[in-house]
Amino acid sequence: NGGQMRYKGYLINLTPKRTENLWRLEIEKNNRVDCYTVENNQTLYKVQEFACNQVDKLIAEEVRQ
Repeated sequence: NGGQMRYKGYLINLTPKRTENLWRLEIEKNNRVDCYTVENNQTLYKVQEFACNQVDKLIAEEVRQ
């Protein structure tokens, strides 16, 4: 079981991978999904911070286009 949250219109989804000690982090909006692999020794706060930073970068890219 993983967890889900929303941030600035993006859906952030965290699910365990089949590989031990790894999580799959998905950041989704409309039909675009960006996937990252994170180690499970990171705190949820750290993962959330990373995800929010990635969303901020995606939003900055959108603004530039």
